[in-house]
Amino acid sequence: MDNIGAPLVNVFFAYELSYIPRGYRKVRTRWCPGTETIALQSVSKSVMKPAFRIERGSARSRLVTEIFRFDGALWWPIVFRPPFWNKQFFFDALENGIPAALEAISIDVLWAGKAINDFDPFFVGRIVGSTEQEMQTMAAGAAQHLIVVDGEHLFIRGGEPIWVTPRDLQGAPSHLFGEIANSGAAFGSALPLNPVSSADENGITTSDINAAAIEGRTDGILRAAARHPIYDIRIFEDCPPKFDPIDFQIRACLRELSTRVERALNQPKLSQEVLRSAAIFTDIKQYIDHTTTECAAALRVFLNWYRYLPLRQGYEFRAAYDLVLTCIGAIEARCRRKGIVSPFEQWRLEPGDDDVLSLLGP
Repeated sequence: MDNIGAPLVNVFFAYELSYIPRGYRKVRTRWCPGTETIALQSVSKSVMKPAFRIERGSARSRLVTEIFRFDGALWWPIVFRPPFWNKQFFFDALENGIPAALEAISIDVLWAGKAINDFDPFFVGRIVGSTEQEMQTMAAGAAQHLIVVDGEHLFIRGGEPIWVTPRDLQGAPSHLFGEIANSGAAFGSALPLNPVSSADENGITTSDINAAAIEGRTDGILRAAARHPIYDIRIFEDCPPKFDPIDFQIRACLRELSTRVERALNQPKLSQEVLRSAAIFTDIKQYIDHTTTECAAALRVFLNWYRYLPLRQGYEFRAAYDLVLTCIGAIEARCRRKGIVSPFEQWRLEPGDDDVLSLLGP
């Protein structure tokens, strides 16, 4: 590997600072900006092995995406389009903290929607806590997710190709109404920079768990629906697929659950007891090393936790509760179709939930 001439890229991050202002006694928090400079790896395409070749054809165009394996990882080409017109636009977006760019390299934008202010030692007074080191380390890790190939092309580390159904499609996943996405390198998150999708079509997202009804990689599938593109997938590797769609869907659900619970916690009139007990569902890092069954158990814990909430307190978490029920229903339906054991135990669900699950697929 030759890093001579590899670009240096500034990556924005923000960290939470807990402090006691001068002249005050109570602890306050604020978000402060930071920047980490990373050096990208530079490699020759000759040392990369072809892994997948995806042809996406429509009435207007044909797009070919080649995915390579290098250093034990899969690498997807970044196809630049608005708002990232070229490589420099993308680097500028990383430096300026554009969420879509940061999330593409597996940086969680925990400060989304927060006011970010420069650190002022005189105003801050005494510091009692800071996440600066943690967030700086996360930004530095971005160097592991990008490489420059032949000094010109930018590739991003990702996962195996997966089928993703649109968020408004209920029931079983269908190759006739789906797209192919990069399963990503992050925890239950498909990469938003998807080179397979054309620029003039609405992007597919897994932010809604209905969109995480995924099938594993499929060789040679053609899709002939007139108003949908046709895919032809070639697999050059002999190794069996490592991607587990059920595991991915459960982790995607946990990721979205953390977002929805965090949003609910920002609402007023929640009791201190609810605030403390709900905090466990906002930290997805605790599940990174957990098995699929353990992650499924975390979803069951949330259902049980919700059912014991006071009525007025539970209203704020209803969207998160419905999300988890929908996820379980989709996974139960998948397991029944495939004849495999579900990571969820049916007897742990309330009888009323069976009516919901029965509507989500045979």
